[in-house]
Formats: sequence, structure tokens, C-alpha cells
Amino acid sequence: MKTTAKPLKNNFPLILGSVFILLITLSANSQTVQYDSVSKQKYVMVNVQKTYERIIEKGYESVELFESLGNYYYENKNFTKSKLYFDKLFNKYSLSQISKKSIERYQLVCK
Repeated sequence: MKTTAKPLKNNFPLILGSVFILLITLSANSQTVQYDSVSKQKYVMVNVQKTYERIIEKGYESVELFESLGNYYYENKNFTKSKLYFDKLFNKYSLSQISKKSIERYQLVCK
């Protein structure tokens, strides 16, 4: 019985070293992936307003698209375009689907 315990004691540093190297390798790979995803986000700039307008031009419509564009133009003080998208929003969808913020802004634009 003593002979079976000795190989485990002799192999313990080897096993411990292998586990340590494995953990370092996995840790290094995960750090690289996180760094890549962060650096990609740093340099990718999307003009959401133009993208949404192109989506609408292709015939796709939703409450979120009209609300986003209406609120975007409202915040940038382009009330003509804001009213255009709010008109489309309120003509196609019910009040229960529209946010309170958009309803308030639409009332201000229409005055």
C-alpha cells in the first residue's frame, strides 16, 4: 500500500504545474478576447438616425423606429422632421403602444 501512495506524491508537482500552466493559458486567451471586443467598439461609429431612415425607406416600420427618429430630431431641435416622424407614429399606432415621453413631445411639436 505504501508503493501506491509514493507515485502520487512524486507526480503531485507535475500535476500542479500542468494545472497552473493550463490556467495561465486560459486566462491569457480570455483577456485577449475582451481586449479585442473593447477595441472594436471603440472605433465603430454608427449613425443610427441615417440607418433608421434607410430602414424606413425600404418599407420596414415599427413604433421604435418612429419614436427614435421623432425623439432624435426633437432633441436636436429639428422640429419639422420630428413632427414628420411623430405624425407617422401617431397615425399608424395606438396610444397604448407609444411612450409617454413621445406623447408629450408630440403635443409640444404640434403647438
